[in-house]
Amino acid sequence: MTTIVSFCYSITDKREERSIDNFIHYGKSLLKCNVPKVIFVDKLMYEKIADYENENTRILLSEKEDNYIYEYVDKVDQFHLNNPNVIKDTVDYMLLMAIKTEMVKKAAELNYFQTENFTWVDFGIKHMCNCNDNQFINKLEELNNKVYRGRVRIASIWNPMVDIRRFNIDIYKEVAWYFAGSIFGGNKEALLTFAERSKEMSINIIREKKSIMWEVNVWYLVYLQNRDLFDYYFCNHDNTIIDNY
Repeated sequence: MTTIVSFCYSITDKREERSIDNFIHYGKSLLKCNVPKVIFVDKLMYEKIADYENENTRILLSEKEDNYIYEYVDKVDQFHLNNPNVIKDTVDYMLLMAIKTEMVKKAAELNYFQTENFTWVDFGIKHMCNCNDNQFINKLEELNNKVYRGRVRIASIWNPMVDIRRFNIDIYKEVAWYFAGSIFGGNKEALLTFAERSKEMSINIIREKKSIMWEVNVWYLVYLQNRDLFDYYFCNHDNTIIDNY
């Protein structure tokens, strides 16, 4: 069995398709799936989804600012990305994405459902899946039958074996899709290691670059130093991100 872990935070995002109402609309499909789930929320979101808490779903109040990375927000004073999507890709958004591994760490340490595996799933992942609600719920429930030990099972779009110089991008300025970002999992030991390495890498980047970038870029840098920690599978931002897990 696995515990699905996610968060549902209110975050400044002016895009109409990513409004809070749309975010919750997509997330309700996740909330309805019949598998163990731990969902971290802030006060605003708790009021909107609290009714979905049940024997399979723990909804925990946990303000995002309580996480380690927000201690460093004042040091992020050289934040300049080579990306036109300035509405989405803000400092706040990058800091929020950075705590995915921390949320899994918290869920694994609490282990409310006494599962061996934990699987991070983005709360709004339904928006990239071309299927109806019942099909989507079935896909998530199938995750409960998949167990991984020793390494982090993680979605990959670019082949991590291909040197980043082939893509001609700056890892600190442009998104690198070696990892898809929306789903990863495994057993407690591997995920705690992943969380610690990601934390160390994020802090080092902030200290050295005075900036922060997409969590998938941070994970790729972690991968370069810890290749044996990762068990990646290929997918895209579509149904395959769950189907191939």
